[in-house]
Amino acid sequence: MKSTKLLWTILATLTFTLFLGVTASQPAMAKNGTTPTALRGTWHSTTSKSRYVMIIHKHSMSGYRYSKKLGRVVDRSHISRSHLYSQYAGKGYYEIGLKGSDAVSDFKPMHYKGQKILYQHLGYFGYGNRHMIWYRGK
Repeated sequence: MKSTKLLWTILATLTFTLFLGVTASQPAMAKNGTTPTALRGTWHSTTSKSRYVMIIHKHSMSGYRYSKKLGRVVDRSHISRSHLYSQYAGKGYYEIGLKGSDAVSDFKPMHYKGQKILYQHLGYFGYGNRHMIWYRGK
């Protein structure tokens, strides 16, 4: 039980590094901050304790975490056009995140059980093939 809580905590932390401004070098050249149409929209992912919502617009990105225990939004973030990094990474994946930082995630639009989903690869820090699935929603 504790290992499951630890895993979800690690996944949630890694997911929200996308929205944090931890400064580090960006290996790829930053693009103009325009996201692909396949990724745009409102996406959500739910765990037993929280609901994560990510809203991707053409030139910006925002998100928040709703805590079920507290019954309110506890984390909010926004990336404006001047700070948005978006680039095709190959094999259907797009890198989206904060320019000039390591807060970048790999997303791939897919279909799963007849629904359009956003597959997020969380292969950071040697954890391998961990992922998070984002569903279309409100």
